[in-house]
Amino acid sequence: MAESSSVQSLDRAFDLLEILCHSRNGMSIGALSAETGLHKSTVHRLLASMCARGYVQRDAATSVYHAGMRLCELSGYIVENMDVIERARAPMERLGQETGETVHLVMQEEKDIVYIHKVEGVSGAIRMVSRIGMRRPLYCTGVGKAILATWPDDEVRALWQASSVQAYTSHTIVTEEAFFREINRVRRLGYSLDNEENELGVRCIAAAIPDYRGRASYALSVSAPLTRMPDERIALLRGPVLAARDEIAAALGGGMRRI
Repeated sequence: MAESSSVQSLDRAFDLLEILCHSRNGMSIGALSAETGLHKSTVHRLLASMCARGYVQRDAATSVYHAGMRLCELSGYIVENMDVIERARAPMERLGQETGETVHLVMQEEKDIVYIHKVEGVSGAIRMVSRIGMRRPLYCTGVGKAILATWPDDEVRALWQASSVQAYTSHTIVTEEAFFREINRVRRLGYSLDNEENELGVRCIAAAIPDYRGRASYALSVSAPLTRMPDERIALLRGPVLAARDEIAAALGGGMRRI
């Protein structure tokens, strides 16, 4: 009987916590009681326990309760401990099989992207020069631009200004004005392109993998020699790339938030 009562209390506590997580301005004990059908004394007891552990916070001036920062702390640990490559492996392999091209997974680290996983293409004998652990600047790669498009403008501008901007090819974007036009274009389309900006003769289509906030530090791309990537092919690749992106984001607990 005691065990059943404990489980019921736990269920009620989770109900209260989930309601508070979805409440932008917080809620009073009376409002929570009306929302859940629980007696005010029960709501007060459960909230007091959660406040003591940091899961809920009480505004002393208004007696309004909010979800606490302990949840953010724990969510950070969960994200850090996720094996991103393992979650992305199957969708990447399916994308590689569907397109026949090389698929990359990258992560953002300071001003660069780092290649962390790669599925080799099967179309022809040409291999991409990319390798696991290779670094490239965010500003001149499709994956980098896709990631940056999920960031606020002030953070994008700060990164641009902190980068050692240089022309890796004649197609590299090297002015801030043109760069922001490109970022806004990526936001409109939901994907980005690398039009020989990082390496001559190579074109890619990329999509950011957003976390639960809609912000990305990982991205996915399909790369191929320019001869196999005319605009018509890019249009055909868009669907499979975004579908793979969505599958990986869902597995990581995130999702694409339209900008």
